[in-house]
Formats: sequence, structure tokens, C-alpha cells
Amino acid sequence: MSLNSILNMARAGMNAQQTAIQIASQNISNAENTGYSRQRVELAASLPTLFPYGNIGTGVDIKSVTRARDALLDTSYRNNAGAQAGSEATSTALSQIQSVFGEPSDTGLSASLDAFWSSWSDLANDPTNGAAKAVVVSQGNNLARTLNQFASQLDQLDQSNRETMNADVSQVNSLSKQIANLNREIVAAQSNGQPANDLLDARDNALDQMSQLVGGQVVYHENGSVAVYSGSRMILDDVNVKTLEVQDGKPPYVAYQGGTPALEGIGGKIGAELGVSAKSIPDAMTKLDSLAKGLVQTVNAIHSTGQLFTGSPPTAIPAGNFFAVTNPVPSGTDPLMTARGIRLAITDTSQVATAGATATGPGNTDVATQLAGLRDGSVSFTDASGNSLGADSIGGFYAQLVGSVATATHQAQDDATVRGALADNAQSRRLSVSAVSTDEELISVIQHQHAYQAAARLVSVVDELSQTLIDLGR
Repeated sequence: MSLNSILNMARAGMNAQQTAIQIASQNISNAENTGYSRQRVELAASLPTLFPYGNIGTGVDIKSVTRARDALLDTSYRNNAGAQAGSEATSTALSQIQSVFGEPSDTGLSASLDAFWSSWSDLANDPTNGAAKAVVVSQGNNLARTLNQFASQLDQLDQSNRETMNADVSQVNSLSKQIANLNREIVAAQSNGQPANDLLDARDNALDQMSQLVGGQVVYHENGSVAVYSGSRMILDDVNVKTLEVQDGKPPYVAYQGGTPALEGIGGKIGAELGVSAKSIPDAMTKLDSLAKGLVQTVNAIHSTGQLFTGSPPTAIPAGNFFAVTNPVPSGTDPLMTARGIRLAITDTSQVATAGATATGPGNTDVATQLAGLRDGSVSFTDASGNSLGADSIGGFYAQLVGSVATATHQAQDDATVRGALADNAQSRRLSVSAVSTDEELISVIQHQHAYQAAARLVSVVDELSQTLIDLGR
């Protein structure tokens, strides 16, 4: 063992400790950088030199610079984060649907229905009063406009949800290209034996964002690249990317660009958005249309049996429909008998019937009394295809609709809270491995500083020994 060997070991030690201090400085600088993984210098004893009396060490080597990351914790977080994003999107959409109805309210549909029935009750008390008939017409128009407004707002929510979904799918396509490019760079770096820690962090951040949008599964390949699957369908694999697009149908679905088969089982935020436009909004609209249909059919069935009296002496003529319908009904469905299309058939107060079919004068109130009684009367409701939705009063059916939306909203909010807690817990576990602790890094800096100083002291020792040898040779 020569002095030169000791000097080489001291130099290697100083280089190793200097590198370790540099990495600790990097960690401290990025302590608040979201997605940054703590890095460590892995040191190992260099190969020893064999002497007759045994092996003598030759110093230290820098084996690698690794990052603290646990793939299982990443998977756990991404699964929970995707579920959280989906639950929050569903909760937000249902809250918006609930706000359309805005019950209880003095200006909502319940108030409009009550005012409509009350106007018929007032007319029954004074059947020849023109002002009372004008109130009936006004309240009928207000009721129809309220249903029209609700339908329009639901249509707007659906359109807004679809626009958001298209934007999210575009973001998925952008992330897919980004991950594919990072795959290429990571494979190239690692194949040359170079650490790709910063590239790996960038890819993990992109994968985190992807998981929130589509859920899915990340598959790691031996060459360092990854593949992403959602609903068992490949979105990207290594550098190969499948571009996605939204097929804007009823219901909408997501497919490969230019393809028709839907990608089933998509999770995350996009999966929730698909559910909103495929089920949540259509379900609310179906019940609202069924209410409008039941209202139109029931009111018209009574009003059309009445008589109108004109002239002096009064002459009876048959009354027509109160709400408009088409004749004949196209394909068994009447667009006017929907929340979107409901409107009045009558154009002035002279067309409002109060008297029944057997009445002999305008003072009869059979029709007005029956219509006022619809406030609590039972009505059989059906959807557009004629499937029964049960029997209830019109107000009761609407209350069921509002109640079901409120219940679904509450459940979605609870689910979002639970999913959020699970995602936060998973993130905490992940950060316990990968996050930077500035206190620990400062301790590490001090430790490596002392080691550096010790190695530097060896240089001084070698210098002193060399001087001694020189002195002995004189």
C-alpha cells in the first residue's frame, strides 16, 4: 500500500461526499416542488487490492443516485385519486341538477303548481268572472314556462358537461403524448447507464394527472417504459399512443379516434362525466317530461269535456284542450307533451271552460271544480315509451323527483368525502417515502461535511508522511 493509494482513497472519499452534499442541496431546493422525489447517493466500497497478507480496500465508489419511490404506493394513490375525481365530478353535477329545481322555493315548480290549482279553485267560486279566468290563463302560462325553463337548464347542463368532457379527453391525449415522449427519453437514458430521476418524476406527475381523468392501470416494462390501460383498453404503450375522442351521441361515449366501439369501464373524472350525460341528466329529464305529459293529458281530459257559453241567450259549444297537443301524435310521442314543449292551447279567456258537459248555463262549475281537485288527485304517469312510473298526485310526483335528486346528491357528496379521505391517506403514505424533509437533509449535509473534512485530513496526513520520507532521504 503506497502513499499514492491513500491519496487516491482520500480523493475518492472527498468526491463522494461532495456529490452527496450536492444531492442533499438538490433535495432542499426542491422540498416544496410538487411531485419531486427525494434522491440519495448510494455509496459502495470500491474493489479491494489483493496482497499476500490479505485484501486491502481502495476507497469508495458512487454506485448510483436513486430516488425514493414506491410503485405500490403510487398505484394505491392513483386508484383513490381517480375515484375521488369521479365522485367529486358526480357530486358537482348532481348539485347543479338540484339547483335547477331549487326547492323549496316561492318561484319553483311546486309554487307554480299550487298557484295553478288555486286559480281553478278561485274560478270555481266565481265561474263567470273574467279576471279569474285571466288568472287561470296566466298561471297556466307560468307553469308551462317553468317546465320549459327547467328543461332548458338541464339541456344547458348537459351541453356544459359534454364540453368539459371534450376538454378533459383532449387533456388525456396531451398527457399520453407527454408520457410517450418521457418513455423514450427514460429508456434512452437508462440504456446508457444514466439515472433518469427527474424524467421519472415528470412521468409520474403526468401519470397522476392521467389517473384522475380516466382512472386506469399503469403497467411497468423492464426497459423502463410504461403502458396505461383504462377499462382494459390501451391508451398508450411505450411510445405508441391511442388518440381518444368523444362521440357526441345520446348517450355520449369515448372511443379511439376514428373508431366506433366505446371504451367501456373508463373511470376517473371522464367516467363520471359520461355517467352524468348518460344517466343523471336524462333520468331527471325523463321524469320531468313524464310530469309534463301527465299534466297535459289529465288537465286536457277534464277541460275538453266542458262547455263554453257565448252569446245572449248563452249558447253552449264544446271546449277544447287547455294545453296544446299535436294531432296525430307522431310515433306515439308528442313533443308538446314534454317539459321542453309544453304550452297552452287556449289564446284568450273566452276559451277557459268552467261548466261541465251537462251544464245548462255558464254558472256551472263542474270542470273548474274537477281541475282544482287535481291538486291532490291521483294521476298515472308513464315515460315516453309508455312504461308505467306509478301513480301519484302531480305535486307528489314532482316531490318524488326532487327528493330522488336530493338523495342522490347527498350520497354523492358523502362518497366524495370518503374518497377524498382515502386519497389523502394514500398521498400521505406516499409522501412519507418520497417527500423531502429539510431537517433530515440538513443533518445529512452535516454528516457528509464531516466525512469530507475527514477525507481532506487524510490528504494532509499523506503530505506530512511524504515530507517525512523526503527528510529521511536527505
